[in-house]
Amino acid sequence: MTVALVAASCSSPARGGASSGALAQFKKQTTARLEKITAQLKGLDPKARREKLIQLAQAEGGVVNLYGVTNFDEMGPVIDAFETDTGLRVNFFRANSTDILQRLDQEARAGFRGADAINENGPEMTILDREGLLAPIKTPVSKQITPGGDQGDWIWSFIDTFTPAWNVNKVLPSQAPKTWEDVLTKFKGRLAMEAGDVDWFATLVKGYFMAQKHMTEQQAIDLFKRAATGARFVDGHTLMTDLLASGEFDVAASPYLERVGALQKEGAPIAWEPAVVPLVARPEGIAVHAAAEHPAAGLLFLEYYLTNAQKIGLGQGRQPASTAVPGGGLPTQYKYITVDVNAVVNEFDKWSSIYDKLVRLSGHKVVSD
Repeated sequence: MTVALVAASCSSPARGGASSGALAQFKKQTTARLEKITAQLKGLDPKARREKLIQLAQAEGGVVNLYGVTNFDEMGPVIDAFETDTGLRVNFFRANSTDILQRLDQEARAGFRGADAINENGPEMTILDREGLLAPIKTPVSKQITPGGDQGDWIWSFIDTFTPAWNVNKVLPSQAPKTWEDVLTKFKGRLAMEAGDVDWFATLVKGYFMAQKHMTEQQAIDLFKRAATGARFVDGHTLMTDLLASGEFDVAASPYLERVGALQKEGAPIAWEPAVVPLVARPEGIAVHAAAEHPAAGLLFLEYYLTNAQKIGLGQGRQPASTAVPGGGLPTQYKYITVDVNAVVNEFDKWSSIYDKLVRLSGHKVVSD
């Protein structure tokens, strides 16, 4: 396994650019190749389909180039299992969402065939799809994904759940936040927020404060302004949660639930229950690049990620998008609102501009590794 690690966690979307003439030709080749692959797989049962895909991927060179946002601690075991089960080699470029978009845009402009498979957050997947950088895929495993998770050229893989959390050494049970209003108003100077959480922010403003609490947009934004003043903004959800566990802050507004749970199992003094609802759920996705040099390998990894890897992710505390896995699909034990990836992308400039101002209101430099 060859791994290129780029520091950062999930961040905010950036707009791509036009593709080159060379890339357009590559896209035609990849699309034609995928059509032939689909025809060769027609009618095969799951075991025979997997074996045929492995055979086709080996004929391409036995390698898959994966670009992804998932932390190596979580993707590493998936890659190890995939390599063992298929005999293929995975080259994994790991970076934050923005850096992956920028790299794919640069490669498109240069007519360079880099990624075969892409693992990105839902808003970024939507951008890549609109830019024409995702290949049309047909796979029977999409039928196992939670309703709404098959987006055509990309498919939900895991569901990230944002939840407030607090350090139990600094916040007594009686002081723990019970509502989002508590999170944003009761911990002045003691709160951490993630520096790129534009989709989380927009979803709470529109889906909770406006839709459920009947606030105006400005009233909701004013709550976030109050929270941001004196808050510490952190570049990365994982870093923010780790610093919360070490006592750098009292409360964190939007850690990933899976990371909070993992640190709790290690004995970290953090808590998130009773849960502040609604939780905010955002899909991650998997896709084959429109100009994949190894399309059979890309499709093989995609199908593996949506089947075998779902159980691995569940064991890591992640929320599988596959309903074939017990407990998979959108969370049901708590109220939640789902990030509307298309709406976020449509209004990204607006929400990004507002959120950037919130970051500046903190009066502190953004904390990073």
